[in-house]
Amino acid sequence: MEKCTDLSKKTRQNYMDHKRINICLQTLFPEKEGFTLFNINSVEELEQIAIELNKMPLYIEYNKKGNNQYSAIINTYLHFLYSLNLSNSAKTIGVKKTNTIVNSGVTIYLTALRTKPFILLAGISGTGKSRIVREMAKACWTPDDEEFWKDKDAGIRNNNPRNFCMVQVKPNWHDSTELMGYVTRISGTPEYIPGPFLRFLAAAIKEPDVPYFLCLDEMNLAPVEQYFAEYLSVIESRKLNADGTINTDPIIKPEDTQEYHDLIGKLLGDEERLKGTALTIPQNLFVVGTVNMDETTFSFSRKVLDRAMTIEMNEVDLHGGLEKGTGNEVGYIGNSIIGDAAEGCDVYEDNKELCDQVLAYLEKVNAALESTPFKIAYRTRNEFLMYAVNRQKLAPDSQLWQTLDEMTSMKILSRIEGDSDRTEKPLTELKKLVEEHIVNLIPTTEDGSPKPTSITATKIDEMLAKLKSTSFTSYWT
Repeated sequence: MEKCTDLSKKTRQNYMDHKRINICLQTLFPEKEGFTLFNINSVEELEQIAIELNKMPLYIEYNKKGNNQYSAIINTYLHFLYSLNLSNSAKTIGVKKTNTIVNSGVTIYLTALRTKPFILLAGISGTGKSRIVREMAKACWTPDDEEFWKDKDAGIRNNNPRNFCMVQVKPNWHDSTELMGYVTRISGTPEYIPGPFLRFLAAAIKEPDVPYFLCLDEMNLAPVEQYFAEYLSVIESRKLNADGTINTDPIIKPEDTQEYHDLIGKLLGDEERLKGTALTIPQNLFVVGTVNMDETTFSFSRKVLDRAMTIEMNEVDLHGGLEKGTGNEVGYIGNSIIGDAAEGCDVYEDNKELCDQVLAYLEKVNAALESTPFKIAYRTRNEFLMYAVNRQKLAPDSQLWQTLDEMTSMKILSRIEGDSDRTEKPLTELKKLVEEHIVNLIPTTEDGSPKPTSITATKIDEMLAKLKSTSFTSYWT
């Protein structure tokens, strides 16, 4: 394994002066001659090695003598690897890591969330849709944070951090009481009993610099428009404020009643900094719905699809994730996915050249969708622009074809469904457009391996094949 060479000479020397760590590492790996801390350049490998070191009597003895300085050294080096490998070490949970664009790490998930804090993860059961939400929540913490550990002394990581909440959707949900809460008058005085969504929203408001992830598992077991109506309405009111924060209209209308004030006090407490705070959707709250499309579930209306980013997770690598200690962790994302733009106008002026290229592509998309109900409007335009800018922020080596490929699948194809008369022509026209502006721009690989494939082109072929065999097609498998 190559040594990591990106640290300054002085910093490297300071670490190398603590040779006891290397003595322990060489004891752990006697077959690796001269193995040192700087032979490790993988976040996952170092995390696993740290767990093994903490079980080693010799390391425990050395560490205590140095007032835990060796743990501090490893944690500092781990932070360095986190920042160095933010993109490279990120892994997708349960998704085949081969040639398809969607599987190149977690960039697509992080960029989608930074663009719009509401995404749908669709696919067959067991591909890790709910797990990746948990892993992203875990990836917001470093080993220096208490939330990182369940039992630090034993080296056991916390699998259920406070910034993660899973809610299992039930088939009998036909209003928002199970999520938002309800008013009870049992005591004779009206009292609002908040549901899990409001409680988690309040926790996110109290901690604005930490991403909070709400996972609605099996989201379409009930009609989303009914049990999630308040959120679907309010999410479209997102605005960027002069101070750089993003907020929405209140999800519960502020009322000058004791019932309302009691609810605010119950959720937010009496901290001075939170006085006067309304129950709006904070920019650090991310809602992810997992979706399985079968005969037991409801389909999504265009109202829902227009408000969400949709990502498919159907590819499976049965050989992946079997190596002990590698985990399937995302890496470290900190608060990098908290967005700083709510509309296209928030990013256009500073990224005019990139945005104009995206707009030129979207004009051709609308031409291909002319005379159909699938044409895009301002909401989709805004999300294309923000996604393009956000992708370059999270992955500076991003190319335009990657953005167009991912977003066309998420925001254009997900809205197309119907019989041959309705879908054959627009899908055929989109296929030509994607071939010209995406597929033909995918570069060849330097090592001679197969070129990445376009997820949009692949999906269009799948939809056209379904149309040919059944005279009906949709985005959903």
